[in-house]
Amino acid sequence: MLSKSPFERLQQLNDEFEIWWDASPLAYAPWKEKFLAGIEDTKKEKFAGWLDKLYNDKHPEKSVFRGVTTNPRITRETLDWIPEECTPWIKEIKEKYQGCSLEELAWMTYTKITEEGVKKYLPLFEASNYKYGHVSAQVDPRLLTDTREMLRQGIGLKALSPNIMIKSPATKEGIYNIMLLTALAIPTNATVCFTLPQILAVAEAVRKGKELGEANGVDYSQWRSVITMMLGRFEETKEFNEQAAAAGIELTDEVRHWAGLAVSKKAVRILKQEGYESKLLLCSSRPGPVVDNKQKVWHIEKMAGEPIVYTINPAMIGDFCKLYENEPIADHRNEEIPDDILAKLIQLPYFRQGYFAHGMTAEQFVAHPASIYTANGFANDMRLLEEFVEKV
Repeated sequence: MLSKSPFERLQQLNDEFEIWWDASPLAYAPWKEKFLAGIEDTKKEKFAGWLDKLYNDKHPEKSVFRGVTTNPRITRETLDWIPEECTPWIKEIKEKYQGCSLEELAWMTYTKITEEGVKKYLPLFEASNYKYGHVSAQVDPRLLTDTREMLRQGIGLKALSPNIMIKSPATKEGIYNIMLLTALAIPTNATVCFTLPQILAVAEAVRKGKELGEANGVDYSQWRSVITMMLGRFEETKEFNEQAAAAGIELTDEVRHWAGLAVSKKAVRILKQEGYESKLLLCSSRPGPVVDNKQKVWHIEKMAGEPIVYTINPAMIGDFCKLYENEPIADHRNEEIPDDILAKLIQLPYFRQGYFAHGMTAEQFVAHPASIYTANGFANDMRLLEEFVEKV
């Protein structure tokens, strides 16, 4: 029997493998309570101990989690997790700012929830000398091509707390915003990002922004940069499926999962080789495949040992704990995509766009199928947040 949680064992393979919480910090306690209620009594104490270590509310600086990612969907879900706390905040905002539009009131709600949640990771931020404990807050996802407004919102969000990290989309305009924020030593997280060309464009923009800031005496002691690769979203688009079907290639669970993994592993290697300071952050992990009648999570397992950040949502935190409760986790940092699988995937224009460094131009980033799908989803989440605020 393995005494440590799967996430502790992942970090033991490489201390540079960071695990982040992909939800509001305010949601962890109610989620933990609900999750443990569904665990059989004989395992409840062990799982409770594991979850207490993931986020240690008495000593946050000792937590396994080293950071947090949020977005509009996560913020909207927080209203359901802790309505007794959030509803009075919304009422106060609406009463105080009666002349504001619904969009403005919703944005104030978003910043309030962010501001309250970020406090839980300040002890870790300070104890780690500002290396860990960042909480990502996203600019309005409907601003994909509005650099000026993204910059304004990013600066405003950063003013909430020193450990705020700004999420900006990996569109041409969003990447320019990241460069500008970096020049101001504002930590950034590139989101709506699915391809190697996007990852490298962000890394180069960050490098240029930091060079500009340093040339002007900007202090970078509390700064860091991560670039998100959304594995599952890259692998599940209609275009990917249609191209595979047209080419007579069966996208088995194994082949599909290797698509995102191949891009991710290649990105890690290039970021290191080129000396970029940005660190790859993986998200949108999906279960699968089934190997020897056992459900696997290759998106996480196959990246074990890599120097990356992995942000994981509550559902996957729970599933991974259950699936790998007694399963060993090996170091896969030197494992590459099998040649036969790469030979299949390389036939598809969709995969080539994501896998090759020059597979896309910056102008094409915003029109990538996964970008459109994800941006539309995030925009709808903002509308749902606005609807909730309107009804309070």
